[in-house]
Amino acid sequence: MSGIRCGEVWRLLVTVLMALAAGCSYLPEQAAPLAEWSPERNARVREMMARDRSPEIAVLLAFSGGGTRAAALSYGVLQELDRTRIRTSRGVRTMLQEVDVISSVSGGSFTAAYYGLYGRRIFLDFEERFLRRDVQAELVRRTLAPSNWQRLASPTFGRADLAAEYYDELLFDDAPLGALTRPDSPWVVINSTDLTSGVRVPFIQEMFDLFCVDLSRYPLSRAVAASSAVPVVFSPIAIQSYASTCGFQQPRWVDVALASEELTSQKVAARNLEGYLDRDRRPWLHLVDGGISDNLGLRSYYRTMALTRDPSVDARLLPHVDARHVLVILVNANSHPHRDWAHTPDSPPLLEVISSVSGSQIARFSDDTILITRKIFEQWARDNSTPERPHTFNFVEVSFDRVRNSEERKFLNNIGTSFRLTDTEVDRLIAAGRELLAQSGAYQDFVELVQGLE
Repeated sequence: MSGIRCGEVWRLLVTVLMALAAGCSYLPEQAAPLAEWSPERNARVREMMARDRSPEIAVLLAFSGGGTRAAALSYGVLQELDRTRIRTSRGVRTMLQEVDVISSVSGGSFTAAYYGLYGRRIFLDFEERFLRRDVQAELVRRTLAPSNWQRLASPTFGRADLAAEYYDELLFDDAPLGALTRPDSPWVVINSTDLTSGVRVPFIQEMFDLFCVDLSRYPLSRAVAASSAVPVVFSPIAIQSYASTCGFQQPRWVDVALASEELTSQKVAARNLEGYLDRDRRPWLHLVDGGISDNLGLRSYYRTMALTRDPSVDARLLPHVDARHVLVILVNANSHPHRDWAHTPDSPPLLEVISSVSGSQIARFSDDTILITRKIFEQWARDNSTPERPHTFNFVEVSFDRVRNSEERKFLNNIGTSFRLTDTEVDRLIAAGRELLAQSGAYQDFVELVQGLE
């Protein structure tokens, strides 16, 4: 009898949820259509943001995924950049002031977005507002709250939409993406993945020009929610396309690349872009975790450098691409937990198997991404160097594998991917970010190289 009653209760619950979904459809705040495409306006915004930074150097940061673990490690790197002083033609400045771009995915997007929005205020309240808060428990509580059942039963409102509302209350105070375009602020590139095509979709106006979407008024919280929307755990963030309504013109390099018989990076990018221009075929984007297409945030730089090697492509896609000295700092929070599976015939738990398989795939893909990114920047330095005007490239990877103390390395590698960490874990992650950057020979070489550049 109890089994029958449980079945009846379950059927009743399903019936109620279906009725609620049929009766109401909740649509979260949508992106506004772009009235008129203006590449000139985009260029003016980028120039305004880079106004006081030295044109001789480019500092590019990449923040990986990994939940609060990634956010805390990235935060420690920002602290160390803020502590490093260099002499430039504009006076004594911190390395943090010279950062041109921050490309982020998933957990790293919380740190990148908060710094992009508030600047150095991040050092006053980010730990309290996010790193030391049990974000995971609050997300679960809101998902299970009866007051949200009706909305969550709607096919147009999901768990990621609910998370975006919470991120606004917690961190972003209803700020739009346009609030990131402050004078002297770095260009913050929050990356997501299109669930339909698997293509990386950065939340920058230059990308959303294809869809004729005005990003300046789009909620920052929804961009971060999309970037960290792990499939199954969170629903996708849906954005309507208005392609072909704002006068957007397909760049000439796209036609050239598509006409080529050779498969190149330009041709791959051109195919992806062309597919989005047909609004009838792709009227909606469904965006999920940026880590699916790039868990490091590095491919934003690789793709841009690959494109700008073509003289028909606008070099302004990457600020200061004509700089003499480029520094890329990768904050890689990918972990490699210690497991003793080889010491027992017992089958590992299912969730650990799933985590291990996906983690191994991400690690292999990430290694390839690091190699091709370094290669293309090193080639750029060789191609542009002359005896009178040498160009240099320095690459720094801040990762747990570079922690010298074996016990500390093991501790950090065993911190899980979640939005709930202990104060001890947060403290040690922040310290690791600071110390790994400070101890990097490539970082110290770059700082010494750019001291006093005119």
